[in-house]
Amino acid sequence: MAYAPDNLQVPKVTALKLPPIELLHTILSADLLIIPPGTPIYRAAWVPDAVWPAAVTRGYRFGPPDEVTSAGAFPFFWVYAAPLPFTATWEAQLCKNPATMPGKFIISPGADRALIATLVFDQPLHLLDLTGHAASKLGVYDMLRSPDYGLSQWLGVQLDQVISGHQGAVHGIAYPSRKHPGHNAFAISSRVQASLAGGLIRSVQSFGESELFTKLVLDPCCVDRQWV
Repeated sequence: MAYAPDNLQVPKVTALKLPPIELLHTILSADLLIIPPGTPIYRAAWVPDAVWPAAVTRGYRFGPPDEVTSAGAFPFFWVYAAPLPFTATWEAQLCKNPATMPGKFIISPGADRALIATLVFDQPLHLLDLTGHAASKLGVYDMLRSPDYGLSQWLGVQLDQVISGHQGAVHGIAYPSRKHPGHNAFAISSRVQASLAGGLIRSVQSFGESELFTKLVLDPCCVDRQWV
């Protein structure tokens, strides 16, 4: 796909709050997380075109921020996924925890018509690993878990530059899920989609017809009794 120009500069005031790009490259490139070929990962999508999207309209956690988009053109984007369907479901907000209902969750309107996609690649995925020691050493752990995406989207600009520097050998990011504590999520770079697509096997199931959906609607924390 065509990318917007890559002369992205983190604003100086913002850069003071982020690790230096050279240090990010050194630390994260030294210890990649490798997902073996044939390992299923899961993506929740609201519409079929979003299962393996050719474009997006929002930046989400790792951006890019609005400041670097132009007329809807994104210089890069991320395809978010997870090792578990449950994690993917909460990350995509098919299920939510309303602030006004402590201890409860709801199934978002229309989520029963959303999709749970299983993605299987014929090659290993090499991911920058922000799930453990590196996040602590770099001081970005709180940023990764913040509901405010302001800094994490600019961190995403830096991570995109690190991935670009590997010229296709690194495929994305592994990071801690904010919605499913204790579990991880993935963000695959749009820059490597073309190289991965040829060996990608996709299977898709309606969320409303999935085993996970059945378990969730019967859960005592679920307030949507319409499904029972």
